[in-house]
Amino acid sequence: MAVPASAHGLNKATIGVGCGTGDQAGQICVHLTGDIERGNAERFVFVDVFAPNDLKTSLGEVVFDLPAFNSNSSDCTDNHCDKTKCFAAITNSTATSFVVQIIKVTSDAAGKNSADLTIHPSQGSDIVFGNEEQQPATVGTPDKCVAPAPPPAQTSPSASASAATTTSTTLAGTGGFDFRYPLVGLTVLVAGLALLLVSASRGRSSTK
Repeated sequence: MAVPASAHGLNKATIGVGCGTGDQAGQICVHLTGDIERGNAERFVFVDVFAPNDLKTSLGEVVFDLPAFNSNSSDCTDNHCDKTKCFAAITNSTATSFVVQIIKVTSDAAGKNSADLTIHPSQGSDIVFGNEEQQPATVGTPDKCVAPAPPPAQTSPSASASAATTTSTTLAGTGGFDFRYPLVGLTVLVAGLALLLVSASRGRSSTK
């Protein structure tokens, strides 16, 4: 494809595709860096992800906003851009790998007005988009990204388990001997002696 005379460009560009981390774990992410070319007008780069056996059905889309020359933003300073965009986690496909493509470049965020842009990679061939005809350009073929499993929920022990634990701890402190049963027997013996003494006392009183 011929480069238009009024071409705009992103120089020393790198495009990396891989799995996100942290809050983006389980998502495919695209990392784009490069220098805005002098005279460049604002461009919007649309990047989609596909299953390898169906390059017509998009499974997600992200848009990179490349500002005009000398227009700084939070991720483009002194005409150098460093941007990362992540697709939503892909749950509607059984594919184990995917194809990430730049599908078009426009002059508007709505994606309606095709525009020219030449991406000059640090390594490899230029990626050229023109006003009239735009062909998708593959920039990565990542494997499926899987988020780590959440830690198991913590459950509080039941009352019976707590009681069993308390009893076991008490027995361990007495060498494993349970003193509760001798104490019950001693209590019964004392009560019996008390009743016997009361009965004997009443018997002496009745004989007088």
